[in-house]
Amino acid sequence: MAKKVSIFLTALFVILSLSACLGNNELNPTAEIIIFHTNDMHGRVLGDDEYVIGIDRIAAIHLSTPNSILVDAGDALHGLPIATLSRGADVAELMGRAGYNAMAVGNHEFNYGWERLVYLREIGGFPFLASNIKQNGSQFLDDTLIIEIDEVKVGLFGITTEATDGSAMPEYVSGLTFANPIETAREKTEYLRSQGVHIVIALSHLGIEPYNGTLSAELAQEVPGIDVIIDGHSHSGLANGVSENGVLIAQAGHYGNNIGKVVVMVENGEITSKTASLISFAEASEIAPDPTVTEKLAAIMMGIEAMLGEPIGESRVEMSSARNPGVRTQEMPLGSLVADAYREAAAADIAIANGGDIRADVGIGMVTKGDIISILPFGNTLMVKTVTPAQLREALENGVSGIVADNDGTIDHELSPQGRFLHVSGFSFAYNPIAPPGERVISITLDSGVELSLDDDMTTLTLAGSNYVMTGGDYYQMLGELPVLRELGTADEALDEYIKRISPFEAPAAGRITTIIR
Repeated sequence: MAKKVSIFLTALFVILSLSACLGNNELNPTAEIIIFHTNDMHGRVLGDDEYVIGIDRIAAIHLSTPNSILVDAGDALHGLPIATLSRGADVAELMGRAGYNAMAVGNHEFNYGWERLVYLREIGGFPFLASNIKQNGSQFLDDTLIIEIDEVKVGLFGITTEATDGSAMPEYVSGLTFANPIETAREKTEYLRSQGVHIVIALSHLGIEPYNGTLSAELAQEVPGIDVIIDGHSHSGLANGVSENGVLIAQAGHYGNNIGKVVVMVENGEITSKTASLISFAEASEIAPDPTVTEKLAAIMMGIEAMLGEPIGESRVEMSSARNPGVRTQEMPLGSLVADAYREAAAADIAIANGGDIRADVGIGMVTKGDIISILPFGNTLMVKTVTPAQLREALENGVSGIVADNDGTIDHELSPQGRFLHVSGFSFAYNPIAPPGERVISITLDSGVELSLDDDMTTLTLAGSNYVMTGGDYYQMLGELPVLRELGTADEALDEYIKRISPFEAPAAGRITTIIR
């Protein structure tokens, strides 16, 4: 009898020991986890031969890699026609088919309004993480996500810049509140840890460059419990990521020109290493695209071809986009038309449009949606900032700094064309083309007839322009340093709506830019 009891106890001990071992393995796993990530794609899902990898190749890389997840840090659903013509639906569906596990909600995800964003979440079929966004006190969209890979629990939450509340169109975020990113991140990190998560990832649409709102580095400093921040918003390409307070911050550039890759090694339930790198366009181009995503992409593009023929309005005149003499050297009707569209869409006091953004003519007769996109093909968004007359003068000086003229003031159009040349709306200005660059602007006069003092650094005006210029492109650093007041839809959408309203239309009145020799 004693022998039987001994055998039973030995067997029981073995079973309990095995159970304990199994339990310990579940609690203390060892695995290599790979996080592929994108950010600020702005509708660039169709690959090209120079720059954009394409969502079908992104899908192939992710789906062929064991122990990997694929995430996006926001601003994916708005930008090029494939996004805007379907109001985000085609991009959301493609992301779902490509195997995206989660996306942070970027500020531009609200360009169609919050109701549309809720619908796009259903179209995509994967979580849109908006942890710090509340609607009437309740969670808006998805909060947190836990993914288990080879017994490793990966926990994710999403943070949207709180500046969205003030930069989006008010009706698009009506009823929403954007909580403090740091407080939310601390709360969600603690929650995920309580759920036994081994890796905490913040999908963060905050950015690393000075901007309105909290930056990702501040998040890392204040919430060291985060392991990895997959970041967006500042369009920064971090080749090996940056470490801040022990937190790895990764960002992949923009427009799908890179794929970010973070590798986290977990041994016995503890992170032993975490590294960031970028898969370049050249490297990704060697990968065969995923055929199912390619097939869907081709079908969408076929439909877009038909949509681009949609009539928008009617022009009674031809308007040229020629560079020189043209939109990069002198006032042109098409440049004025674009600037007028910017000013109206942004409800700003004044507006500027750089000649380098204007790429196609307007002919007599019907103007189609495809024509609009050909004129403004870059998918740039509109941005509004507050400027003083002195700051406006500095911007105008940059715009005319490349003009080369003879002693009698005759512009040499062969030597002068630069994309920075500005077209204007809401005001006119005069400049001396033979004065030294930086000392050329003579006068600035509002359409009301009020002449501004060129040294006035107290009066303020709201200025609209493309985000390219307003964030410092084409040497407009003086504008890039200013805080953003509002950020709106794309430039081509603004021109589209403006032409619809004024059709049939003539060329805008001339006389906005004049040269004076003295």
